Amino acid sequence: MGALGWIIINVLLPIFAPLAVLPFFRLFEHALPERARRLLRWTTPLKDGQLAWVALAFNAATAYELFNSEASKTVIGAGLLGLAGVGIANVLIAALGGVFPVEGEPPVGKSPWRHYPAIKVSVGLTAASAIAFIAVHFLA
Repeated sequence: MGALGWIIINVLLPIFAPLAVLPFFRLFEHALPERARRLLRWTTPLKDGQLAWVALAFNAATAYELFNSEASKTVIGAGLLGLAGVGIANVLIAALGGVFPVEGEPPVGKSPWRHYPAIKVSVGLTAASAIAFIAVHFLA
């Protein structure tokens, strides 16, 4: 598999699959109860930091690849220490978002990015984790 195929399957698919499934459920929207229909928004799988679980999986895979690479012990140690810090942040964001979800919809005129602060944090952590995963896979 080429580099682009690896990135699509190992990075992009885990990030975007939850969003890609939502339109499928909209086909059956008329058969769903009102509470379920309200959950068919793009923010639902992201609003409370759930994307950080994907980032944590990237961290674990990166740590595995880094540990089994030909890099020097200093590089491996520094990389694993950094991954541990980002991994702890990912666990905290995802777990706290599950325990303390933000209820309700954003007020009119307020973007979801401002109403749901965990979205920004989890997107940033996921982007950093994905970049590290790609870099270690192809460069280490």
